[in-house]
Amino acid sequence: MKRFISTLLALALLLAPAALAESVADGAVPFAMEVTQTIAEMGDNPDTGNRSSGSPAEREAAAYIEQTMKDIGLENVTVDPFTADGWTFSRGRVYYEGAGSQAYFPLGGFAINFSADMQEVTVVDAGRGTAADYEGLDVEGKVVLIDIDQAADWWIEIPTYEAYLRGALCVLACNVSGYAYYDGDTIGSQDICGPDYAPVFSLSQNSAALLRGMMAENGGEAQVVLDAESVVTMDAQSQNVWGEIPGTSDEVIYIIAHYDGYYHSYFDDASGVGTMLAIARELIAQGVQPNRTLRFVAHGAEEWGHSDTEYDWSAGAYAQIMQLHPEWAESGFALLNLDGMYPVQGHTSFAVAATYELGDFAAANTGDAFSDGAYELIIDMPTTAWTEDFSYVRAGIPSIVASHAEPEEIYHGPAYHSNMDNVVLGVDEAAWAETIELFTGYALALDALACRPLNFATRMERMAGIYAGEADLAAVIAAAEALNARIETLNAEYAAALAVDDAETAQALRAEGAALNTQTHAIFADMVAATTALDWEDNTVFPFEQTNMNIEALEAAIACLEAGDAATTLDEYLYAVDYNWYAYDFSAETYAYMLDKMYAKAEGTWGEGMIRRPGEDLYETIHSLMDKLDAGESDFTAELETLRAALDRQTAYAAEIDAQLCADLDALSARIAALADEA
Repeated sequence: MKRFISTLLALALLLAPAALAESVADGAVPFAMEVTQTIAEMGDNPDTGNRSSGSPAEREAAAYIEQTMKDIGLENVTVDPFTADGWTFSRGRVYYEGAGSQAYFPLGGFAINFSADMQEVTVVDAGRGTAADYEGLDVEGKVVLIDIDQAADWWIEIPTYEAYLRGALCVLACNVSGYAYYDGDTIGSQDICGPDYAPVFSLSQNSAALLRGMMAENGGEAQVVLDAESVVTMDAQSQNVWGEIPGTSDEVIYIIAHYDGYYHSYFDDASGVGTMLAIARELIAQGVQPNRTLRFVAHGAEEWGHSDTEYDWSAGAYAQIMQLHPEWAESGFALLNLDGMYPVQGHTSFAVAATYELGDFAAANTGDAFSDGAYELIIDMPTTAWTEDFSYVRAGIPSIVASHAEPEEIYHGPAYHSNMDNVVLGVDEAAWAETIELFTGYALALDALACRPLNFATRMERMAGIYAGEADLAAVIAAAEALNARIETLNAEYAAALAVDDAETAQALRAEGAALNTQTHAIFADMVAATTALDWEDNTVFPFEQTNMNIEALEAAIACLEAGDAATTLDEYLYAVDYNWYAYDFSAETYAYMLDKMYAKAEGTWGEGMIRRPGEDLYETIHSLMDKLDAGESDFTAELETLRAALDRQTAYAAEIDAQLCADLDALSARIAALADEA
């Protein structure tokens, strides 16, 4: 009882989490900036930085975080090594003759294997790197220069693999839009999502223009010297680092960020680590004793950690919750991910994303953060697969994530994953303080509850807006609303008991809440498994959405082709079926490899099993229609036969998926209703 009374006193403080969060934010920003800058200065490459999975710079950053956690007073500080593919990019330059002396420009890296020791090479221009761009172009043993827009067109591995098949020595990719176009000297990289043996580097728009100028003066080729070293090591080792402020219960609130990064990655995500450690430091300094353990986790290998798969990021988080500590899942009360809301000067809009079930809580517990009118705060749902909390969510821990709402022209498009991700962009210290206040407030507000504030109705209501299957969503919603009423009542009664120092009632309510949390954890994990899938662009969708979109596109394509209109069939419909956007512009070999990489090479990653059915391969049909359109032919019998067979398959897939969804939701509805009836 003495222990409980001390906990009660601590929780009395937490009944005003907004005030305490503001106090934490007041002193946290200078330390957050110090940590961020220290990590940002660590890099393997003297020109560009880079702290990649398993590299010396990543290990240096992990050691610094471990020591800092100890220095600020976190307890149980632990380094958890895990197996991931490693990548070290130690150098990348192109030397050329200019102004009477040899000059160079730096290259950005991708997770590939390549070595060139001051090697004389020939560079040729391959446009956008499509199959058509190689017609009549000899690239055997040469360096290929391409332009790319990874937001609007395709990811880097697709033209890179096309170049590899054609015998190119490597690719130099220039971001013309989409990402990494802040200025003419910006160099940007993304995760490769492909094999290590198809080499590619990135260069700035000014460097690409320089090479093209040299080509124009030399018959279409540029002679330069390439000096580069990029090493991928299979089954290497990265590490996650964590420490905690112990609570008085077995439950845990996770606060996470990642410390690896492309280039210097001051914002993505050294600033997240700085924010996380600053929050921990201030809470410890103010003597906060939480009810639930606050566990602060810095993940490695977030940007990249698996070779030759679409799902090559978030390796550290996947290893931590799925392999190293699966026991963390059941005791995980909630998770806060600080990979976003970057405090870049000029940002006026900031966003939070929450799993559906925490959306109400996230909106209701912003406190005074971002409330003075200087900034806009957006609360959105759901979270995505693009941040590392996704693995924790799949394990059954709901999350709230610092997300993106800033003007695209400032950071996320122009500077993200580029050499401009550093302090020269300008730091908005006031916005940083608001972010610290917001997430500290979330942590304290979660800790002040008797039970996890999950509203299962929200997900079902969102699904109901687009669902036309046989599942009884109304029954699930009704059961979820009843359970939500029980949760809200329990939390209100608990707060009231604490307010009047009624220790006996509060203790009983905490016990009831703990039992309820165990059951809602299992329901949440099963709900996520039943209702979450990926489409072919890595978006999280409901399981029926991809097949429904395929059916709609195929039906329209068949009707259009039956009317003799091949052009509209190609332009409007076939590209929307699964992965077939990429069938139009690349060789059959490239398309087949990428299709396999998306679906069959997900094993051992967070994406395993998330695309529910194999991709519909329409490559031959698309190219047959292109050829017939060019030749003026109008007999589409063979193509219609293929499309009708595809439609039959997709219709069968849709029926299978809906049958499983009906069974899953019926079972979940009964479990949720039973919990609600226990009140």
